[in-house]
Amino acid sequence: MLSKVLYDLCHLLSTPYDNLNLVPDMSPYINHLILEKIYLDKLQLYKYRKFINSILENIHFTYKYSILEKNKEIIKLKLNLRICFKLKNAPTKIISSYISEYITILENLQNNFKIQLLIENEDNPILYNYLLDTPLSKIKCLKYYKDDFVIETNFPLINSTNETFNTCESSFYLSARDRDSYSFNILSACTYAETFALTPNPEYKYFEGIGGDCTNFASQILYSGGLKKNKIWAPYTNSWIRVQELYSYLINNNLAIKVPNDSLLSKGDLIQFYTPKIGRYFHNGFITYKLPNNDCLYCCHSYNKLNYPLSEIYPNKYPTLRALRFQ
Repeated sequence: MLSKVLYDLCHLLSTPYDNLNLVPDMSPYINHLILEKIYLDKLQLYKYRKFINSILENIHFTYKYSILEKNKEIIKLKLNLRICFKLKNAPTKIISSYISEYITILENLQNNFKIQLLIENEDNPILYNYLLDTPLSKIKCLKYYKDDFVIETNFPLINSTNETFNTCESSFYLSARDRDSYSFNILSACTYAETFALTPNPEYKYFEGIGGDCTNFASQILYSGGLKKNKIWAPYTNSWIRVQELYSYLINNNLAIKVPNDSLLSKGDLIQFYTPKIGRYFHNGFITYKLPNNDCLYCCHSYNKLNYPLSEIYPNKYPTLRALRFQ
């Protein structure tokens, strides 16, 4: 029964709004407030897709889950959902794919399961990590779902993994000779991004679950594109694995220029997203394709995405972004 509920949930989460008639009725198995939010989010995205003429085709999903904790009435589990699709206006043979991670808490009454809490990592990373690490005995109000406040307690902000490492100051400046001795190869950078978007390169540390891997992956992409390592920018210095420090390093050393507005985004740009629930720029992506409708496809880690449409998360999930272009 649990597997059936989770399968139907994943079916629902992976189905666009205009095809929801194909999804089994989930109302007996999910809190109505969660269901309402899912439908409203899908409706909003459907309207935006229609506005920019973005059509998803050949959608399919796989999922896996692990039970983190359970008692007689409650189960807390981690759900990984991988969704693959094709964009109608994308180049031939380009497949888009992404992995969403959820913490799910279900009520279990005589083997009848009902989802009472569903938190996606990218949607609310602070709450996701809190729930991941907090025992059920300390989580209250399980039967009540609210968008911004689910738990009757204070939980700490995410501490970036990057603070684990002692590094040089990010105010370091390259010499003119070092700064001018590289050329950026967009094709090489994009090839690396696509190769390791969903499966991390085993030659590097992977920081998933300990602060996030997005900047570490972005730096790997830039290195593959031609940026040279040095004492300030190398695995795993602050400038290599922290969002703001990478930005400062690139700008201060004239290795990249800021793109003046999002309508000018192009293949090979590094994009950084402002995360409202954290209050700072907290996430990176790298653009691998520019589409005819002015949308872009990008790759990233931590919320692992391969050639994922920027329009799916900007501006609805991330209202602000900044972009850097390499010489």
